[in-house]
Amino acid sequence: MPRVVEVIDDHPAGGRCRELYEGNIGMRVLSYGAEVRVAAPRSPDSYQIYLLLRGAGKARVGGEHVDAPSIIVGPREKSDMWWSVDHEVLIIHIPSALIERTLADHLGDPPERAPRFRPDITRDSAFSGVLTMVSRASAGGRLPFLASPSAGHHFEQFLLHSLLDLQPHDYSAARRGPGAASRPAALRRARRYCEEHAGESVSLRDIAAAARVSARTLQHEFRRHLDTTPLAYLRQVRLAHAHADLVRLARTGAEVTVTEVATRWGFTHLGRFACLYRETYGRSPSSTLYGKRGPRARPG
Repeated sequence: MPRVVEVIDDHPAGGRCRELYEGNIGMRVLSYGAEVRVAAPRSPDSYQIYLLLRGAGKARVGGEHVDAPSIIVGPREKSDMWWSVDHEVLIIHIPSALIERTLADHLGDPPERAPRFRPDITRDSAFSGVLTMVSRASAGGRLPFLASPSAGHHFEQFLLHSLLDLQPHDYSAARRGPGAASRPAALRRARRYCEEHAGESVSLRDIAAAARVSARTLQHEFRRHLDTTPLAYLRQVRLAHAHADLVRLARTGAEVTVTEVATRWGFTHLGRFACLYRETYGRSPSSTLYGKRGPRARPG
């Protein structure tokens, strides 16, 4: 993102830029080596977090003065900053898509728009403590976990979830509301997975992986919110698909057996399938498919 930098007073030490982390999130420590005024235009697709490590600074975000050592500038927000001649700043660049994707996991549905955070990150805030921890970890150079892609991924997730949990934004109240916590969101992911993969061989572990929670947590959430288990829910989804197939095939008169429909939807024990079907729909699968006419004999 291009910036307009106005140099007010040079510093003899010169400028420095040190990259700390380059992944989906970017982090670097910057000093222009001068007293500067930095005007950044609106960025439609990213968030910038600035933590002043040394020196003094002032900032305006969206035309409003922000009195805090750290600020966050969101998409479509203009910023205007002044840093003293001896400044050093930690800058974290986060693509807007990452924030929105993480927020969707919290809410259970994609947000209507990118969240707007309160721009000032005060010294006594919990997220300020997270930023301080990151700056201390990088004091000796690049962040120590760069050698491990897995650790880098977990660091990014930690930073994203901490930001959404700890820094106020315009979806904070929705996240705390009924049904908007992360576990119900996991439940929605699990149910959607069951619907989309009902015709496949699916295990409890598969459903839990799709929901992004442990199998134990998933079972607890199904009991709490639906009074059933994940596999029992999957069985009901499969049964509904089998019923829909039987009704459709009965109308078309296609030559197909109940066994073929049942096995298509994962029911290998036909006696159990028939009992479950009768309990749910009040009639046998064969009566749904054939009615009073009964099955037609296939050519030998």
